[in-house]
Amino acid sequence: MAAVRSPAITVGGQVVRDPADAIADYLQRYGGTVTHYDFRAGTFDQIDPDLVRATRSPWMGSRISAKEAAWLIDRGTTAPWAAIPLDAQLKDADPRAVDGLYDRAALLWEHFWDARPGGVSTAKISKTLYLMRPGLFPILDSYLTMFYRTAARAAAIDVGRQRPSLAPFRTLYWEAVRQ
Repeated sequence: MAAVRSPAITVGGQVVRDPADAIADYLQRYGGTVTHYDFRAGTFDQIDPDLVRATRSPWMGSRISAKEAAWLIDRGTTAPWAAIPLDAQLKDADPRAVDGLYDRAALLWEHFWDARPGGVSTAKISKTLYLMRPGLFPILDSYLTMFYRTAARAAAIDVGRQRPSLAPFRTLYWEAVRQ
């Protein structure tokens, strides 16, 4: 029986020639990550030590220290979770919609970002928020930001033209992933 190939798709401006094969390969290589991290996404009511453990090696390698974990847990107690339903989806978060889901997600992100201690940056916050709102917050680590950089710059230009308040942003990674 001949192997079945799935049609090519474009992700972050790059062509994935056989996405079904890419997914199967990922599952074979990183099945533990899917089981111990991805399948747990959306099952947490709060940021707690169990959630932080899920972000660590060998599954995600976030290297969140005990001090950073304590900060994330504490910061999570005052986060505006209620503004974003558990089933919120990035596809519905149009940055052009003023006071929409995108803006509420940005407020939640900023709740962590603006007060973050040294050592806590994009990857640690996104891996944590993904576990709390998996359909809305993409994981953004150094590899993925590099992958999406060109698309994120193009998204920032496009959105900035349509919504001047977002024009100062040089990159819009969420919009690049959403598109």
